[in-house]
Amino acid sequence: MLFAVRRLLLALVCCFATSTGLVAAEMPRLVVVVSVDQFPARYLSLFRDQWQLDGAFQQFDQKGAWFINCHHRHAVTITAPGHACMLTGADPNRHGIIANSWYDRETGKNVNCVEDSSSPAVGSTSPGEAVSPRNLLAPTLGDNIKLSTEGKGKVFGVSWKDRAGVLMSGHAADASYWFDGSTGGWITSQYYRKDLPGYIRNYNEEGAAQAFGGKAWELSLDPAKYHLYVPDDNPYEMNPPVFGNKFPHQLPPATHPKYYDALSITPFANQLTIGAAQRLIEFEKLGQDEYPDLICIGLSANDYVGHAFGPHSLEVQEITIQTDRQLAELFRFIDEQLKGAPWTFALSSDHGVAPIPELAVKFKLPGSRNPLGNLASLKPRLEERLQRELGAPAEGRSYVDRVEPGIVYLNVSIPELAADRCAQAQQIVRAALLEMPSIAAAHTRAELLAANSGNGLFEQFRLMLHPRRSGEVLWVLAPYAILGSSTATHGSPWQYDSHVPLVFMGAGIKPGKYSARVSPAHMGPTLARVLGVDPPAAATVDPAAEAIE
Repeated sequence: MLFAVRRLLLALVCCFATSTGLVAAEMPRLVVVVSVDQFPARYLSLFRDQWQLDGAFQQFDQKGAWFINCHHRHAVTITAPGHACMLTGADPNRHGIIANSWYDRETGKNVNCVEDSSSPAVGSTSPGEAVSPRNLLAPTLGDNIKLSTEGKGKVFGVSWKDRAGVLMSGHAADASYWFDGSTGGWITSQYYRKDLPGYIRNYNEEGAAQAFGGKAWELSLDPAKYHLYVPDDNPYEMNPPVFGNKFPHQLPPATHPKYYDALSITPFANQLTIGAAQRLIEFEKLGQDEYPDLICIGLSANDYVGHAFGPHSLEVQEITIQTDRQLAELFRFIDEQLKGAPWTFALSSDHGVAPIPELAVKFKLPGSRNPLGNLASLKPRLEERLQRELGAPAEGRSYVDRVEPGIVYLNVSIPELAADRCAQAQQIVRAALLEMPSIAAAHTRAELLAANSGNGLFEQFRLMLHPRRSGEVLWVLAPYAILGSSTATHGSPWQYDSHVPLVFMGAGIKPGKYSARVSPAHMGPTLARVLGVDPPAAATVDPAAEAIE
């Protein structure tokens, strides 16, 4: 009823607009949200000469509302927090997804961002596939579509990684589907439904994922069209098993135990994801009634390629070319399915990527890999500092509970850290971290929770800290320093990690290039305005009004 009333009001506005000579925007029947994992904004400018004439990027340029100054606002730019921001309109301090996984003090274990033991997998027997959005603490655009249409609007997620589609589509989604490497098929969980729909089951049984066995991933353009920042075969790349460092990349047979690992590092994985989304759009008849529908698509292969080969590789350029083509094909498919009915598209990314640190050094930049040494060694160093300044705790106790990338957890329940002693311990840890040359910034829980707003790095940390899930001290490495063994990675507040695209296109959207500072969190409130539904309840940003007709 609520949505029907709003549609009637919109119709009256349209009549008024027509009578006054104004052009009223059509309300979209379908909203398509695409997140390209690890897709910094700079790729669209660096590789502009590789855009396809009939590709999606040309359409963004000619018909899209393109925000060229879009940055994630939180400090730790990784997959789960980035995807959670987009359609909640909120940051980790509100939506609660502070990392891909985080330490749970109550259990003493790490919690995956979408794990839910009460929601077993459907289509797989793997215990690791028990998944739901219950750890997400904020509602999404999809949740409001469901509320506004009394459940008649349909909401789905499709992504190679489970967390991408689950966190974008939200709590009330009809289903989210993701790829399961143990079965080679698309699965869901009992949070959504008890069995796989026929069209997904058929897609699996057709052997779509196995069809690429033995095929080669090759360059699609003349070699002269690529930017040769480094040789195709170079010592920086991680040489993925059964895959190699240089083109052509030959996939093993589909029966090989590493086949699905290799498949995920190719554009074929994105092709399969879009294929699953197309099946869903067709068989669920999305966009074909008066109620707006939403599909959230996560293209994860770009991230796997970036981690394996780095942002300056031929592989990253080639998967970007293929993403351009694949999105254009998706657009054509939707146009055919909707037969002229209005629909709206939005694209962003969960994070960018840092340069390969060893390559940064070649350009006289301060690149470094694991500058703190083994992260586990940081815990005894901080413990020694705390005991030196606060005295030793009782036997069997320690001040430091856990050290994770970017977070220090203290044993706040011990008597030695009662009252003001906890804040004092936080300051001691912060000071110790800042004495390390490779750490650029550190902030305590106490100071972050005491502030309502801030500037620069402090604000990025404030938006990162969730009261129940974060530790006592948050920290970040200096620019061009990374943790881990991946060829390249992300996770910092620096521009190369935070700057991502934000593009809207289609019904209700006013094309143009916009320089206003926005974040991917603007996506949810903006699309809500276009649809005529309330913004997500926990949203902290307003719609990007300049892009709305």
